[in-house]
Amino acid sequence: MRYINTGRVIAAQLTTPAENPLLTDGSRLIDVWFGGEAVRKQLFKKVTKAEQEAFAESLLARGFIRSGNLLLDPSAVLFAEMEHEIVGGIVTVGFQDNGKPVELKVSGKAFAELCTMLAGS
Repeated sequence: MRYINTGRVIAAQLTTPAENPLLTDGSRLIDVWFGGEAVRKQLFKKVTKAEQEAFAESLLARGFIRSGNLLLDPSAVLFAEMEHEIVGGIVTVGFQDNGKPVELKVSGKAFAELCTMLAGS
């Protein structure tokens, strides 16, 4: 049993058997970026399919944007830059303890959705 405080999550990458054939429905992965004074990343191993799907649904209910298997909180975005409409863009969600930016790549569609959401807020 595990508990992940979704209120502190600013991004999550879900890994399924489609991305990694060594995984099964009982041993999936979730990479989670937590916000705060510094952005920290944590890998959760051996998450079941049901746990992974419930986690994703809770983040989507909070208004996260989906880009493939990446879920991103629009309110965590500090700045974003489009590389190309087809390729997508880079989104900065904070900085690590060492001062380096935490940058996540999103698809062109997700980038456009993000920009629309941020422009309206």
